[in-house]
Amino acid sequence: MKIKLPKKIFFAIIIFCGCFLQAQTVTGKVTSSNLPLPGASIIVKGTNNGSSSDFDGNYTINNVPSNAILVISYLGYVTREVAVEGRSVVDVSLEEDENALSEVVVVGYGTKKKSVVTGAISSVSSKQFESASNQRVEQVLQGRVSGVTVSSSSGSPGQGAQIRIRGAGSSGNSEPLYIVDGMKTSSIVDIAPSDIANIEILKDAASAAIYGTEGANGVVLITTKAGRTGELKLSFNTQIGTQFANTDLELMDASQFVQYMNEAGFTNVVDNGVNTNWLDETFTNATIQRYDINASGGGEKTNYYASASVLDQDGIVGGKNSNFRRTTFRFNIKSQVANWLELGANSTVSFSDRNGITENNDTRGVIQNALILDPLTPVFYGDGQVPQSVIDNSANAGDNGVPLLTNSNGRVYGYPTYSTGEVVNPLALANAINNNTFDSSNFLTTLYAKFSILEGLNFTTRYGYERSIDENISTSNPYFVSSEASNTAYNGSQNVFKTNRWLWENFASYDKSFGKHNFSLLVGYSAEERNVVQPISRSGSIAIEDFNGFDFDLPELNEFNNITFPFKDNLVSTFGRLSYNFDDKYLFEGSLRADRSDKFPTANKTGVFPAASIGWVASKENFWGDDPIFDFFKVRASWGENGSRANLGGNSDQTFIITTLNGLGIDYLGNVGAQISGFANENLVWETSEQLNFGIDLRALDNRLRFTTEYYKKTTRDLIVLDGGLITPGSAGFTSNSFNAGTIVNQGLEFEVGYSDSTDSGFRYSINANLSTLDNEVTEILFVPEGTSLVGAGAPQNPDGVTRFAEGQPAWSFFGFETDGIDPATGEVIRVDTNGDNVIDNNDKTFIGSPHPDVLYGGNINLGYKNFDFNLQFQGTIGNEIFSTYHQPSRPLSNKPEHFYTERWTGPGDTNANFPGALNVNDAYDSDLVLEDGTYMRIKQIQLGYTLPESITSKLKMSNTRIYVSLDDFFTFTKYRGLDPEVGNFGFNSVGVDRGYYPTAAKLIFGLSVNF
Repeated sequence: MKIKLPKKIFFAIIIFCGCFLQAQTVTGKVTSSNLPLPGASIIVKGTNNGSSSDFDGNYTINNVPSNAILVISYLGYVTREVAVEGRSVVDVSLEEDENALSEVVVVGYGTKKKSVVTGAISSVSSKQFESASNQRVEQVLQGRVSGVTVSSSSGSPGQGAQIRIRGAGSSGNSEPLYIVDGMKTSSIVDIAPSDIANIEILKDAASAAIYGTEGANGVVLITTKAGRTGELKLSFNTQIGTQFANTDLELMDASQFVQYMNEAGFTNVVDNGVNTNWLDETFTNATIQRYDINASGGGEKTNYYASASVLDQDGIVGGKNSNFRRTTFRFNIKSQVANWLELGANSTVSFSDRNGITENNDTRGVIQNALILDPLTPVFYGDGQVPQSVIDNSANAGDNGVPLLTNSNGRVYGYPTYSTGEVVNPLALANAINNNTFDSSNFLTTLYAKFSILEGLNFTTRYGYERSIDENISTSNPYFVSSEASNTAYNGSQNVFKTNRWLWENFASYDKSFGKHNFSLLVGYSAEERNVVQPISRSGSIAIEDFNGFDFDLPELNEFNNITFPFKDNLVSTFGRLSYNFDDKYLFEGSLRADRSDKFPTANKTGVFPAASIGWVASKENFWGDDPIFDFFKVRASWGENGSRANLGGNSDQTFIITTLNGLGIDYLGNVGAQISGFANENLVWETSEQLNFGIDLRALDNRLRFTTEYYKKTTRDLIVLDGGLITPGSAGFTSNSFNAGTIVNQGLEFEVGYSDSTDSGFRYSINANLSTLDNEVTEILFVPEGTSLVGAGAPQNPDGVTRFAEGQPAWSFFGFETDGIDPATGEVIRVDTNGDNVIDNNDKTFIGSPHPDVLYGGNINLGYKNFDFNLQFQGTIGNEIFSTYHQPSRPLSNKPEHFYTERWTGPGDTNANFPGALNVNDAYDSDLVLEDGTYMRIKQIQLGYTLPESITSKLKMSNTRIYVSLDDFFTFTKYRGLDPEVGNFGFNSVGVDRGYYPTAAKLIFGLSVNF
């Protein structure tokens, strides 16, 4: 008994002390230079118990043993381990990691300290856009990175944007290569911006050469968020707002239109008491809402990140008829299952539904019709006021007549009072005539295993898989407005595409240091394949009397199933990279990649792409001194070659012979005939981009000032053009396949500068700006007669092309007549006789402008004081032109912008006119009179936020809560008199062509961000 009792007491004391150790709560504050560090990670070493600091740097962790060690980390700062030693309050101060300078950037097949990077790489982190209202990844990049042009294809919800890295490097597709968590993807529309951790843009050839044949137009590397070691963390973010058109464009009102038409000789045009502002009627306020939720956490060996995102955005034209809804789910997991093995997976699945109006059309687009329909047409007719001519025309159309155009309440839309031809009521076109739906589902996953074989030697095998199903359904209801604008049946089409892509990569890396010598070697092999199948393609018409709804299984619809596109799209590659630096001071990197693709002829299937770069960190030299002006100074240079196969469908080395044409057998004098549809080009070679780059990186004033500048020259040779018909004589009787067309040179300067600091009173600020110049020129063009060019985008007023691809000009420059004012005596346009033959004809058309900006710039200003924060972001271009093609010269009774009226010639002796008299206005439409300066600056965001104090959030069991209000795309400064100067386009040869552009909506956004 005497022995056992002390043992019991001893064990009881141990248990009691253990309980005490487990029950302790530790609080504290994480700071740097006496300023709070929000978002720092605090973990109990060896466990998954942890927390993160709030806006004021405060943290709380429960169940902390008194002898525990806390691990405190924050990006860009030296990680610290601090013993608790029984304390309940542990304050920690972190120091900046000067050696890291301080970031690690993602490069092809690995990461690298930014201080030893020798290529041109720009980074965008999630902190730069986490509260932005950008709904697509492309929009995130706009104005944030030098040398990168982002132009919206359309302001319609869900539509994409064109990204150009250092200019258009091709006569066709110049999109960069997109890599998401190591997997190549054809589209980034399905990536929720809230899931992105950081984006790297590889701009020069040396950085992108490791991707060989697909790096010619630059590479966008997207890394999604990963879990953090520690207890479960939940975040919820929402944005709710309203959108509206914000434009200065004014059209002629009724009285101006009547006078203008009378002056043009149409004396039958009289004022009928109607004065419709079609822009006000077509544009409407629209809602936007987004909800993001994510969970992350993990233990010592495994961490995870899971998220869901829902976006629902109506359009400012057509409302629900141009709506976009996207639902995205993501799950990322990483596990260190053994000291020698790491496994991971990154997966996302998304579903999107988009309703689209007819746009980007200079004869039948909704917005184009709003711009040209006469203001004397009512939006709706009153009861009993439908003109008899409208009733009779509809009743007599087709075999049994067609219904009148009505809205859901049965009100009849106004039919054009004076405008003729294809012109229709834009609201009827958007709501009662056409309907287009685009449904898409996408699955993207990357699985990898990383083996640590020896110290410094790692081997990674990675498999990526992408699958998408896209369905497009288009329907058109019967109506009759005019012989050119009519439909006497219900028409419909359905097309489904299935795309599969797999990519298997295997690469080994070896890192070795001895003394001040540091080596890194990478070698790898990859294989990939992409297949496209069209399982459903059907279309047809249903008579009015037989119509009971669109059913695509009806026999009236022609059906073609399981269409397989007959070309191979595969790639087999080997690649390697050697990096060396001495004392992080003298830097060298070289890479080589060989790609073999079946898209090319047998003799030219393989392309080899080398690159090399060097750098010198001068600030590490002994002569730099102990108290220099600059904290860090690096110069670097690079050279390399990249390829592009994005413009090639495949089978260009094969001659195709067909025996049917338009569904009918070819007949030749009663015999079965055949026809060549595509003539082989066995000499086709890889499109190759050679780039030279020089750069300087510096930091000063205790790293508060950051500056980077680059000079680049990118020469793209053997440009691939798909349309062989451009060089095939009409007498040939067939069309040639793809061919190599010539050379484009892009060159310019880039600047990025930033300054950030804070004061003892708690005021924080940072200013970042970027600017780049761009000179784009076609220096060689092949296979066309001297003095001629490839014809690009067409327009009603310029059937021989408003854009051209020609030697000595920027790619796809604008083409038309130069003018020299308005004749004061006649009011006619004075066209310039450019060829000097004293005759004005189409031979006098010349190059009148470029869609490419001379200068691009952007920046942001961030301010903070205590719990308040303010952000302003801006972006713009200088020196690009816009060609307006929405005018309809073949339909003279159409409306026009107000300045056509206020600046017109009014009579003999008028010397102040900028536009011709109404009688001669058609002569303006294929000239520089409809070419305008596209220079603009747009305030992308003005946002004010407030973070709730800890005294409130702690009671609500929240770690951080922020509310904000934001004005996005609200202010635009420009001389362009169209709807929106930010005119992109869907076609590579139509950039800057305004066919009635769907403008970017201004937004008023209210946001909430909550962390638990």
